[in-house]
Amino acid sequence: MRLVIISPYLPHRRVGHGGGVSTRNMVLHLGRLHETTLISLQRPGEETLDAETAADLGVTVVGLPFLDFNTRGIARVKLIAGRASAGLRGALHGHPYYMAKYWSTGLSRRLCDAVIAARPDVVLVEGMQMILYLRDLSRMRDEGRLDCRLCLGSDELSSLPRQRRLQAARNPLRILALRNQTSAWQRLQVQATHWADATFLVTDQDRDLLIADGGRACHTIPLGIDTTAILPVWAPEPPTRLLFVGSFSHQPNQEAAKFLIDKVWPIVAKYSQDMEMVLAGRGSRSFLTAHGSKDPSIKALGFVEDLTDLYRRCRLFAAPLTEGGGIKIKILEAMAHGIPVATTPTGAEGIACDDDQALWIGEPDGSFAETIRQMLDDRATTADRALSARTIIENRFGWPAIADRMSDLFTSVVRG
Repeated sequence: MRLVIISPYLPHRRVGHGGGVSTRNMVLHLGRLHETTLISLQRPGEETLDAETAADLGVTVVGLPFLDFNTRGIARVKLIAGRASAGLRGALHGHPYYMAKYWSTGLSRRLCDAVIAARPDVVLVEGMQMILYLRDLSRMRDEGRLDCRLCLGSDELSSLPRQRRLQAARNPLRILALRNQTSAWQRLQVQATHWADATFLVTDQDRDLLIADGGRACHTIPLGIDTTAILPVWAPEPPTRLLFVGSFSHQPNQEAAKFLIDKVWPIVAKYSQDMEMVLAGRGSRSFLTAHGSKDPSIKALGFVEDLTDLYRRCRLFAAPLTEGGGIKIKILEAMAHGIPVATTPTGAEGIACDDDQALWIGEPDGSFAETIRQMLDDRATTADRALSARTIIENRFGWPAIADRMSDLFTSVVRG
């Protein structure tokens, strides 16, 4: 089968965020099963990475230049003008800005030409922010210029995190803005399922919410982990370290790190005089500087290409996430590496529940620090849960099985 995957980012080795890592693994495993072309947006500084990514993943890679705020010089003026145009266009057509900024007439034309050149049997559009390209491909198919099946994949239902922010908001203007954003995403998500022959959501909750809103042909396909490449390595050593990993350009990660520093660490650090908290991920150093913490026991490492040694040496992984939707890839990766994980109900969504006895799940309030203390005190139970977590990863989230499931669905939609 000839497969085209359209991604909002190039999943190169240093992509540095959960969505990119998930896309990289998905492309790798689907590329082993199908003749695959990856069409991805290419940001400044990534121009030389197409060939490397193609060789790593065993697929054809087509990069489409896409300006972001790393752009410098005269191109930055073009970026600002483009983003202003996206904002006006989004307001005119009722498209959320986050979606509108990913689309332009010129980029859509180049993307559609690349799809036609690949002559696919199936096109998988990855990410709700790419819905407008799915619309364009659907129109081309209706006009007889494209003959293939169209699928939409998403690592979260975009309306859900905005709905959660809306529920927590108190400012009337913010409430109005979030209500409009949530409504726009809900409407477009449902429309997208009618442009696609199948839509893949990563949790049953996301699937059921979209169906309840009027979505059609929705299926649950979880995010996965390469269990052959990631092995349990946990063997903690002094000093006692608490680890948090994430891209710090992502607001939910910033909020989780603030909570750890401000609310959790002052309590947990009293457990032992030599304890450390480690923040790892792109932007963590600038985040810690901007936060203003002077605590020498809190360390920020910036981007770490291979996190294996941190997962091995740190005592536990803490991710008190309160925002976002779908499956959190950072939780899956920590579980796969064998390190004990403390998270929230939001962080555990679609992965495990209390009955699984695999994660330590606590509310994002004053009790979360107590959850951490329990993990430090009860080492035997903590280790047992880490083993259970790894078993869950192997049984439910291995990429080979997930890629096979996706391939079965591709075959089903092709046959009609």
